[in-house]
Amino acid sequence: MVVKRQRYREHDALVTILTKEYGFRTFLVRATQNGKSKISGAVIPFSYGDYTGVVRKDGLSYLNSASNIKQFEQIILDIELNAYATFLFDLVHNAFMEDKVPLAWYTTVFKSLRYIDNGFDAQIIVNIIQMHLLKIFGVEPNMHQCVVGGETEGKFDFSVVLGGLLCSKHFGNDPNRLHLQPQTLYFLRLFSQISLDQVHSVELKSENKQLIQKAIDAIYLGSVGYYPKSKSFIDKMHSWHL
Repeated sequence: MVVKRQRYREHDALVTILTKEYGFRTFLVRATQNGKSKISGAVIPFSYGDYTGVVRKDGLSYLNSASNIKQFEQIILDIELNAYATFLFDLVHNAFMEDKVPLAWYTTVFKSLRYIDNGFDAQIIVNIIQMHLLKIFGVEPNMHQCVVGGETEGKFDFSVVLGGLLCSKHFGNDPNRLHLQPQTLYFLRLFSQISLDQVHSVELKSENKQLIQKAIDAIYLGSVGYYPKSKSFIDKMHSWHL
């Protein structure tokens, strides 16, 4: 899956691809600025297919040819879908860094892009992936019981500092708890448990989506510690609609 492409020197390009075998790799592709180039159209971001080249451990890898190329056409055409898909790639890249991306996660990314391209809500798709990625980042929250007393029933909130649910008996343990609405917390717990195959059953109003995103942002910034730069563009897009 082609993640991004940038011009390199006068006639070439550097193309980042999420591969099954090697994870995220950047390839030098020759003559992409040449109108007669046979491979240029195959390395447009959000294309996918079979790519042949030379993978080097050190230095630049090279891409020579491509076949069976298809594209996530709606993602390419829609600026908002494009932004969410880019953010998704960046999240997964940051989570695994230079490590090989497990096949299950490669499949999850592909399935996420396919769902987004087919009209499923891009924010909900990415939010679900965000909740699952917390485990990969090493900060998986306890979404099953109170992190202090182990309670499983009653009123709950979320504590970033303590790493999970906080029941009302222990609200005092974190004065900076997120003060989430019960419905927002419900969807955070749901997103951390469901698979993408169940996403068709999730429908949310715009106000609820905003509250969920705000909560996930607080969890990421408080536990992972940062966001990829691509998230700022999504935030700007949301401000356009206010």
